[in-house]
Amino acid sequence: MHRGHRPNASWQQQLASAYLVAICLLSNYVCVSAQDTQDLLTAEPVYYYVGCYTARTDLLKESVYAKMPQTCIEICERQGHRYAVLAAEKCFCANHLEPQEKQDDQLCYTRCLANKAQYCGGVGVHSYYSTTLLRQPAPHHLRVVNSTENSISLAWDAYEAKKLLLAGTAEALAAQTQEVANILIKCQIVQTYSTLPAFLQPEFIVQSTETRFELTDLHPATLYNISVRAICVQPQQEESECGHGSLMASTEVGTPSPAPAQPKVLSRTKDSITVELAPIKNDNGPVTKLLIIVEFVDDALIQPFDAQLLGSWQLAQQTGVPYYIAAELDYDRPEDNRTRHFVVGDGKRYGRYHNVPLDQMSNEQDKSAHVHISLGVVSTLRNVTKTLYTRSSHAQHASSLDDFSYATFEKGQSSVVALAVTCVVFGTCLILSLITYFYLRYKTCHARGLTGRRRNAHEMTQQTPIIERENNGYLVEDELPPTLESFKQQFQMTIEGMEKLPRNSLRLNANDVIADGRYGEIITGRLSQGDAVKDCALHVLSLDDLSGVSQAQLLREMRHLKQLRRHELVLDFYGISASADWFYLIFELQRVSLKRRLIESRQPAPAPRLTTLSEQLVLQWMYELTSAMSYLGSCQVHHRQLSGYSVYVCADSKLKLSVFGPLHYVNSNGQQVDLGRWLAPEVLRHQHYTTMSDVWSFACVAWECCALGGTPYANIASSQQLLEAIRSGVRPAQPAYVYGDLFQLLLNCWQLEPSERIGFEDVAFGIRQLMTSPRHALCFDRSASDPRETLPLYLPMLETIN
Repeated sequence: MHRGHRPNASWQQQLASAYLVAICLLSNYVCVSAQDTQDLLTAEPVYYYVGCYTARTDLLKESVYAKMPQTCIEICERQGHRYAVLAAEKCFCANHLEPQEKQDDQLCYTRCLANKAQYCGGVGVHSYYSTTLLRQPAPHHLRVVNSTENSISLAWDAYEAKKLLLAGTAEALAAQTQEVANILIKCQIVQTYSTLPAFLQPEFIVQSTETRFELTDLHPATLYNISVRAICVQPQQEESECGHGSLMASTEVGTPSPAPAQPKVLSRTKDSITVELAPIKNDNGPVTKLLIIVEFVDDALIQPFDAQLLGSWQLAQQTGVPYYIAAELDYDRPEDNRTRHFVVGDGKRYGRYHNVPLDQMSNEQDKSAHVHISLGVVSTLRNVTKTLYTRSSHAQHASSLDDFSYATFEKGQSSVVALAVTCVVFGTCLILSLITYFYLRYKTCHARGLTGRRRNAHEMTQQTPIIERENNGYLVEDELPPTLESFKQQFQMTIEGMEKLPRNSLRLNANDVIADGRYGEIITGRLSQGDAVKDCALHVLSLDDLSGVSQAQLLREMRHLKQLRRHELVLDFYGISASADWFYLIFELQRVSLKRRLIESRQPAPAPRLTTLSEQLVLQWMYELTSAMSYLGSCQVHHRQLSGYSVYVCADSKLKLSVFGPLHYVNSNGQQVDLGRWLAPEVLRHQHYTTMSDVWSFACVAWECCALGGTPYANIASSQQLLEAIRSGVRPAQPAYVYGDLFQLLLNCWQLEPSERIGFEDVAFGIRQLMTSPRHALCFDRSASDPRETLPLYLPMLETIN
């Protein structure tokens, strides 16, 4: 079937076109005019001859009469079939064909009755014509075959090139073939639940023979617009897009993250507990329900609850487990996700669960146990449900001023009376203070008057010689404990409230020493908590062997560690444990430091890039580090030793910040690490640590990422020389592949005066702006003019001291 010619064409063109049409029909080609070839993808319907195939017996049941292919094609197209099948004057419709049944086209030699130039089958064979419009070469029937939390698998039908004849030109007899060179796949976020910065999704190019592809590293519960484009090569032309298909696809919902804040206990009675629930954030899907879980915890044995046994209060009574679900709160409306108060044990029903009073536990041992309130975040999307259970700690028992304010005054007339009494007491104290102030002022002035008559001296005259002293603002932050006993007493008070783990839950690898820390060796081990077994790093302390300075530093770091809560970008602190002679601090185990990851990513010449890392990943690491440091600042904690050695890279390329220690020795070569190269000038001079000094150190780590593990100030040997160089304006050099916007952001963090440096919020905003176009911030490609180009001479490991 072919398209009609224009009415205003000359008779010569019409005659030539008719001649070409006859040739096309005889040779089973699809014919279009030369003038219409360019707009083929958007032109009128163009059908094509598929081929000659073995006759199928299943098609003989239903047939109509059609004396030419055009009539049969129109009938099958109207009925929604993909193929029109002709056998003499009979027309059949089909939706599929078997490739192995294809025969030689010469076997279909029977002429159609209404058009002798066309063929309608033969003996034992049928002629197949397509009812599909010839609009674009690829892809056809684009579909999703599988989707998970982080991936989407696509499939499409393979494309078979069709030959077109150009009519009305000197090249009329030359056949043009559109050949698909490759296929370009793009992915764009349409809708997501995540509040994290949206990174640009990469483009993928696959061979034209591929019909399946899996998009990975996607975000859970996110709707994507996926386009698959065919890139064709035409004779004497460059590659260009010749067809595309697109669809909307979503990933499955993931386990809720981050973990919600621990419920805050407002008040307690014999049979109920009033808690405050903070708003819940979930980057991996919607928050549909919140489970309130009641645990009866014994100090002697603390075990995590089993999600398989977790159920209603009645089920807990039957199975004998000391935990149950007290309530199921709906969070399907936006106004549900807010700060709200909830009374555990009010006797009401919430969802599928009965919130029974807490004094109904039949077991007397359970009555004497501590009551903890835990949470379960439920996320449901498209009939897939994921739940995150969080465990509460003994910190819920700690009283606060807020608890006091709730427990002291009740609503009603008594609160008014209490407020009035408070005002009278404070007013009386204020009046007495004023009377005392004026009385002392009168006595002082009177005494000065008497002294002035006896001595001939002015009030502002200095009677002692002036001693020149440098006012460096240095304050001793760590007071040394006077004795070992007092240190141990302070240490025991500091660790109160921390998670205490039994010694038999630890398995130590005494021969696997990771490093020598400030307070002792750091070894690996395994921590058993119920059915879960985790690899961990253990700081082994001998409290009797610590010096006075180390004792003060340890107390300070333990207080800081106690202030922190679990954060996705900070190494998890599992708890503490002790034996007769040793004390253990148990942390999450991560072996690959940021310094090591950067150095190992370097590629020697003549590789086209300096590193295997992408510019986007390096900027993402900088952003994650600002988020971790902002969290420390919100907890009033100063890191003091931020460097590439105190940051770790996880298996999923996420950063984890170490906040305890830090490591002073690298075990692989026994070399001490000089961390002075990352310190701010006020720290080098006065040991004055602030959030702004951490901003300076962060910029040094960011420069270290750009230099792929290089050493800051590689040509400066001592700390004194380093301080003098910084005060004279020396900063780490700008690599050639780091562009102005990013380096200016680092310079803003390296201002000499701490008050003139930008804060972590401004740093995060600047990095997010750069992440929209990473290769305009830095580019790790080697220069095309000199493929032997290597990294600048910022050699790694110069900060180690033999």
